[in-house]
Amino acid sequence: MHELLQASGYAALVYFLFSYLISFGSRQPLVEWINPGRRFLPLLALVLFAGAYSLLARAVLKYHNSHAHLLAQLVNEEKAQSEVVGAMSFVVFAVTLLMLYLWCWWNLPRHPRTFSTNPKNLVKEYTRAIRHYVRWKGGLDYAFLCETRNGVIKVVAEGSKDKDILRGLYRMPEVPDAEIAADPPKAVAHQKRLWQQEADRIFRELPRFDELLRPIRQGTNVTFCFDINVGAVYLEVILRPQGDPAIANALYLFAASLNEHEVEKMTAGKHFYALSEAIHYIRRGVTKG
Repeated sequence: MHELLQASGYAALVYFLFSYLISFGSRQPLVEWINPGRRFLPLLALVLFAGAYSLLARAVLKYHNSHAHLLAQLVNEEKAQSEVVGAMSFVVFAVTLLMLYLWCWWNLPRHPRTFSTNPKNLVKEYTRAIRHYVRWKGGLDYAFLCETRNGVIKVVAEGSKDKDILRGLYRMPEVPDAEIAADPPKAVAHQKRLWQQEADRIFRELPRFDELLRPIRQGTNVTFCFDINVGAVYLEVILRPQGDPAIANALYLFAASLNEHEVEKMTAGKHFYALSEAIHYIRRGVTKG
């Protein structure tokens, strides 16, 4: 009975740890808690493997049997010492953590808080975030971060999925198929330029949008989403211009999707807001507020 209680204690300890990790502070822990810290799961699994090995080593010294013999008792005779049961519990939960890590890595985009707030190269970190959310399946096809300084417009960082953009162009009735087939890279590049021009046009019309919504007394515009026949476009003002938008310093994020199905499922929107959060998070290291 003493050994049974001891073995149950080892198993209960590991189960409690695992349960605590999975259910801590969220109804969607994989997304809201596990996913931001998923890089620590392999380290935790390694600690559990080390604990399992320590328990097995203790069992070898205590019962004067080899590792193989102790494990064979568990498998062939369906009985084992408490240390062996505890070690196997550690191994089972360590393997579960590794599987959880792989599942998160394969199925969930990076959480915005996994990017660096103090990068050595700020533009490179912006680009890393944009390319991550753009290349992720079922979301955005093109995105860029644009800076206006003293009236000069500059694309700071961008990312795109050219294959998906090309596929989306064939869905657009106003784009002739012959034009796309003649030079696919040129057609994709042209569409990117159109997006950049339209983003600049929307940004310069910011005062008019603000005036349009001024009567409802909820402040100025921050984020725009235009759900159109073929996909959607998104724009968020990261750093709002003080004064005339044509000459004031500002920073805005633009993204586009050419897949209406992804827009209707809100996947594209979720990826845009995650990208926006990542940009804001990265900027914490260089600005206040």
